[in-house]
Amino acid sequence: MADSQIDAQHRLAHVYRAARQFDEAIRWFEITVEESTAIYGRSHPQTLRYRSSLANCYYAAGHTDLAIGMFLELYGARLAVLGEEHPDTMRSRGSLANALESAGRYREAEELHRRNVGDREDALGPEHPSTEASRRNLERAAGRRNLHG
Repeated sequence: MADSQIDAQHRLAHVYRAARQFDEAIRWFEITVEESTAIYGRSHPQTLRYRSSLANCYYAAGHTDLAIGMFLELYGARLAVLGEEHPDTMRSRGSLANALESAGRYREAEELHRRNVGDREDALGPEHPSTEASRRNLERAAGRRNLHG
């Protein structure tokens, strides 16, 4: 299968997701993950990108527990393949933190957001939009933890 065909399927999945047709989006994201895994392997950066889209779609569709497991696995894979300071690793950590927060696991979410703030400040600077977004996520998670205990 050509890379361009997998990319086209991935874009189609995003169209379904944007239209909130999650079942179709998930089906197409799963196809892209399966085909990319067959070509490149499970931990190739391109496959990791497709796996991330699938996990985010499950999260958007309200399958939080499933998404948490996928985000946890994806974060570990990106950490091993790309390293702690790679933007995709930080993005996976942030996605995992957001899903944990949605599940009421505020302390875990807050710690992951705190690590993202520190790593993004080091890698991108304190005023970078991604650093500022991580800081807002940390403040939200800390506020929810204080509110809910």
